[in-house]
Amino acid sequence: MLSSYKDKQGLAYSILSNEIKNNKISHAYLFDTNGYCDAYNMILSFVKEIFCINEELSVDDKENICKRIDDGNYSELKIIKPDGMYIKKQQILDLQQDFSRTSVEGVKRIYVIVDADKMKNETTNSMLKFLEEPDNNIVAILMTNNYNNMLPTIISRCQVIKFNSDLVCIKNDFEEEIALNLIYEIEMCGISTVLKIKELWGNLVDNKDRDLVIRIFDVMINIYYDVIKINSGITDIDYDRYYDKLVYISNKNDRGKLLSKLNYLLEVKDVIKFNVNINLLIDSVIINLGG
Repeated sequence: MLSSYKDKQGLAYSILSNEIKNNKISHAYLFDTNGYCDAYNMILSFVKEIFCINEELSVDDKENICKRIDDGNYSELKIIKPDGMYIKKQQILDLQQDFSRTSVEGVKRIYVIVDADKMKNETTNSMLKFLEEPDNNIVAILMTNNYNNMLPTIISRCQVIKFNSDLVCIKNDFEEEIALNLIYEIEMCGISTVLKIKELWGNLVDNKDRDLVIRIFDVMINIYYDVIKINSGITDIDYDRYYDKLVYISNKNDRGKLLSKLNYLLEVKDVIKFNVNINLLIDSVIINLGG
């Protein structure tokens, strides 16, 4: 529920809840997440509230909508994430084509673009066309943790909601330690890392905690993003405290290999939520990253 964020993100909560209450939803929002680690869940709570504004919906109907949103199979909601390092033009074109069709389940249709700052120029141009011709029944939600990288032309077409920077979630040292140690060992020792898997993973991580496993993979993905930056001569990285180790990983790989490893981890993360064997999955990660 959106109300659970009242104390954590008071200003953002007040703006969004008032718009829900008065049924005055903007056609486009740009969320400056400011590193707030629960940003996506808060935005998803806002999305659920929008879909459930209709007073004719029963309690059961609303619960069903929320469950289907959580399961990722509500037809009126589309989530767009970077395909590899960037959001591609074709993803936006596919979205436009999909949303050109008539809604089948509700009045509103919503799309959420995660990491909206990762759009190239041609993608941004396609996005602008979509924003410039708003449909009353379509709500655009853009998320970014790099607000300054967003084009003014995009910003000007959205209602900007900023999360509190002083409430940024503290980085979890446990997830960072697991992710970095595993990656570094794989990069140094290759597939023989399997021999140390209990020490690096099995004795430390509860595989039943899928959210924890996903958080660890998020860190692994972000580490490779940083390594790619270093490999490209960029020194402004998130994990600068591990700079020497990231330089070592960069020196061991060319750009093509790094991109391949990053894309592989992105694919793996997508299947974690399903009923896969985590131990076998980690073995596969070691083989694919270190083989």
